[in-house]
Order: sequence, then C-alpha cells, then structure tokens
Amino acid sequence: MPDHPSVSWRKRYYPKANVAYRVDSILTVAEFIRLGLGVGIIPLFLAQNYPDLVQLTDVLDECQTELWLLAHQESRHLRRVSAVYGHLSQTIVLE
Repeated sequence: MPDHPSVSWRKRYYPKANVAYRVDSILTVAEFIRLGLGVGIIPLFLAQNYPDLVQLTDVLDECQTELWLLAHQESRHLRRVSAVYGHLSQTIVLE
C-alpha cells in the first residue's frame, strides 16, 4: 500500500524527521504547525487563517481535490442556502 501523500512529502523533504505524533484531524495538524511542533500539509484555504505560517513547497499535485456543494433541488434557492453558498464561494479560494 503506497504512503499517504503527507507521509511521502515528509519523507521526501524531511527524511530525518523524528515523528512523535500522528493525527487524523486537519485542524489539529494546523494547530501543531502553528505552535511550532512540526511541519505538515494543510489546505491553502485553511492556511490563510494562520498568517504566521510559511509555505515550504509548491502546491502538491497529489493532494489536489475537488469540492462539491450539494443541496436538494427544492431547497437550493432558499435564502439561507444561498447565503451559505455565497459565503463559501468568497471564503474558499479556488484556483
């Protein structure tokens, strides 16, 4: 079984890193990085919330993904659903 992209990235750029913690929450990864407890991979839209973080490499092609927003046909035109879609489209930077 191939390594997860974050493990491959770490092995490629930090082969001597001593891994002490592994977590499955991207928010925990971001907080650990912010606190100076290590390096890791987080989405660009999440990294925008941490202006003190430094991007160490280019965007990783193997970590690219699509985001789908779904709503029932009957409810997608409701004001509250439209507000959520509007907020997400302004908050999440799509490249």
